[in-house]
Amino acid sequence: MMQSSRRSALKLLGGAALTATAMPVLPAMAQQTDLVVPNSYQNFKRGTIHSLHPERRIFNIVWEDLGRVKMRAADLVTNYPSLRVGNVVDTHWYDYLDFLIAKKTPATEAQGKAMIAKGARLEGIPGAQEPIRLWGMDGMVTKVDQGAGVLYLINASAGLPEEPSPDSGEVIQLPPVRTAAGKSALAGIKPGDTVTTVWSQQTAIKATVIR
Repeated sequence: MMQSSRRSALKLLGGAALTATAMPVLPAMAQQTDLVVPNSYQNFKRGTIHSLHPERRIFNIVWEDLGRVKMRAADLVTNYPSLRVGNVVDTHWYDYLDFLIAKKTPATEAQGKAMIAKGARLEGIPGAQEPIRLWGMDGMVTKVDQGAGVLYLINASAGLPEEPSPDSGEVIQLPPVRTAAGKSALAGIKPGDTVTTVWSQQTAIKATVIR
């Protein structure tokens, strides 16, 4: 998602912080405490493998409408060792999902770290042995697009575990907030607020080779 048109969901931009307006903060624990990725967020698409990183079970796949997307193959992708660059594959995968959107406090920061350490599980998917990996990004908000559910913030943390980390101080466009709890929390965030966020990693659970 850091390439081509998909880079728009987590993009390096230029910008400056704006003035904040104080707003009430929703309790952080209201968001995704069970750490479940629902089946409703699963995607099914056919694309071409662009590159592979076996040491991290990563592959980049190219779809005409999404550009190049990097994702991790869960343990359910049992044929990962046999995948090759150039393979056309039908892929079942989960996009980024928000697990925590909150103003940063010692409590929400600790909650985010605990979430990342725990990982998430897939709803109703038998056979998965490992958790879905989570990642976080903290920083000061420069812009909130409530209609699109998107936060822009000045990165103050390490960011994505499977990507080259954005430099501290860069303005990052985060993926769209999709959960009801996340959208509710987003309504209480304004430019100038310092926030902590936690997201699931893009994850494939099946890759069927077509040719």
